[in-house]
Amino acid sequence: MPVSRRQFHHRLVQWGAAASLASPWLARAADAPLRWVVPYPAGGAADQITRIVAQDVGQSTGQPIVIENKAGAAGMIAAETALRAPADGLTFFVGSNAPLVINSAIYAKMSYDPVKDFVPVAGLGKAPLLLVTRKDLGASDLRALITLAQQAQRQGKTLSMGSAGSGNITHLAGEYAAERMGFQVTHVPFSGSAPAITSMMGGNVDIMFDALPSCMQQAIGGRIVPLAILDKQRFAALPQVPTLAELGFGDTEASAWFGVVARSGTPADAVARMARAINQSLAKPEVQERLRRIGAQPIAGSTAEWGQFVASERERWIPVAQKLGIRAE
Repeated sequence: MPVSRRQFHHRLVQWGAAASLASPWLARAADAPLRWVVPYPAGGAADQITRIVAQDVGQSTGQPIVIENKAGAAGMIAAETALRAPADGLTFFVGSNAPLVINSAIYAKMSYDPVKDFVPVAGLGKAPLLLVTRKDLGASDLRALITLAQQAQRQGKTLSMGSAGSGNITHLAGEYAAERMGFQVTHVPFSGSAPAITSMMGGNVDIMFDALPSCMQQAIGGRIVPLAILDKQRFAALPQVPTLAELGFGDTEASAWFGVVARSGTPADAVARMARAINQSLAKPEVQERLRRIGAQPIAGSTAEWGQFVASERERWIPVAQKLGIRAE
């Protein structure tokens, strides 16, 4: 029997009501702004990568994404902020090496469990670390830096190493690489990469193992000295800078990485929708090019693959932190 236009409209209303009952999140979230909590200040690698992807996701879905920078405590302030929000699919946490992996090894007590309290959504991007020094340190290459550092140690001194915070990959990988090269450092934590690099350019910090997006332009501009990249291959924008492996220090590859997670209990359809939107964004050549220009690359893949990546980082870096005896400062 043919259905009249009035009957068809009535059925559409009924179907919409049924869908709302089946998934309250779908009824409320279609046009609501989303909130991405970032654990580091504006200007650093986390902020730059997040904004590139979030801008495209927001435009593609028609839902604005509000970026909320909550720096401090190795990302734990941001994690706690995300966990205090309702598990309604509107708030997401941009997790990274420290709050999702390293903190578990260096803090005696944490206010959250990174495995139980969060569920994976999708990766965003990662960027290799670059070993840089201040201009007036007097080390034009890695061998000169090692010699200078070892001479200082014989005099009872150590080079100062800035980082984006205790437990940050710029801290842990820096300690690990320095040990591999045969010298010690005095760790100087900052609230993020941007203030650490600014301090280095001011002559207050000797070296840093920083993520490319945070230091690349200063290195290209000659304001700091790039000595080695902690990656499997050289970076195209800094072709003269060798990898640490090339210089004889293999197994030192390290990247700062970032990806979206949600509070446990978040509706599965909200997680799936966000994962799909992020991966569609990362597949776009223009988004990939914007990431490449700042020294990053996308972490594309399914929600399960993103979860597996984070798990593999735990297996690699937690034993390193424990072996080095690194504790939160």
